[in-house]
Amino acid sequence: MADDARAKAMLFEKEIALFYLEEGVVPGNPLVQRLFLELAKQEIDHVLFIGSSRHGGGISVGPSVEERMKAFFEGLPTSETRKHATNIEALETARRMEKDGLAMYRSFADEATDPDEKAFFSSLVAEEAKHLESVDNVLRYLTGTADWFAEDESRVWNWMNL
Repeated sequence: MADDARAKAMLFEKEIALFYLEEGVVPGNPLVQRLFLELAKQEIDHVLFIGSSRHGGGISVGPSVEERMKAFFEGLPTSETRKHATNIEALETARRMEKDGLAMYRSFADEATDPDEKAFFSSLVAEEAKHLESVDNVLRYLTGTADWFAEDESRVWNWMNL
């Protein structure tokens, strides 16, 4: 199971990294563009992690997507934060893809009998959960501020309050 699961994980990470890279260069909302490019970098790090995990080490992605997005958001003029909300469909696709990846990694972690394999897939679950949270925050911010403000503060990027 381990080799098959790792091959599926590698394929998923490659596909989602390419999606984020392709969508990140499409003109539109600057928040969405930046989010997608930040996520593309992290998904590439996941590919590297999966490829080298047999040799030890953990996921090393540097600053979180939230930290990078906060710095970008704070430097963005308020008039730009909701401009060109044309990337909504791409955000919804990203949300679906992240949920699929999260479900796949949870399944692999649950099925793993080797403690190292369980830890490996559990670390990917944690990373993809952060990615889903990032996509959710930007999607809700752009499409439904009232819903966004009502969310659990542990999941909401409250620094986006304007």
